[in-house]
Amino acid sequence: MQTVTVAIADTDPGRRAKLEHSLQGGQGIKVLKNTILDESDASANPQLESHAGMTSVEEVVAKIRQLNPRILFINFDQLTEDNFALLGTLQRECPETLVVLLTDKSAQDEQILQALANGARGCLNHEADPLYFLKAVRVVDQGEIWVTRKMLGKIMDKVLH
Repeated sequence: MQTVTVAIADTDPGRRAKLEHSLQGGQGIKVLKNTILDESDASANPQLESHAGMTSVEEVVAKIRQLNPRILFINFDQLTEDNFALLGTLQRECPETLVVLLTDKSAQDEQILQALANGARGCLNHEADPLYFLKAVRVVDQGEIWVTRKMLGKIMDKVLH
């Protein structure tokens, strides 16, 4: 089994630590720790700063290209309309890195659909059972998408209409 590298882009240290802990138990998964930090800690780790402090999508993509994770979890709260460009650029510039969105209950279905249309390969709630994070890594690594059945229905509606 080939090792799957995972990076986490979430500036909330508690959520990031919880996700890192969930993934570390997975056989064949290597978590690139502290990949995205909150701005107060960004200078302490040169790997990849929070893209909130970056000036361009190109700088963020360059950092991600340097790390070269197979799976990149991105906090959906950090994505704005302007940052959907990041997803498209990642898809073009780092096609080997597959993005999974981390959402909360306030996430709007239309925004998630837009993110999926711009290259995200899945969507998972921050509060999901830790087992689902491991499953999402495996499924997305195999080229499939990871979305809820409700979201799959909305995707099918878009395709058919």
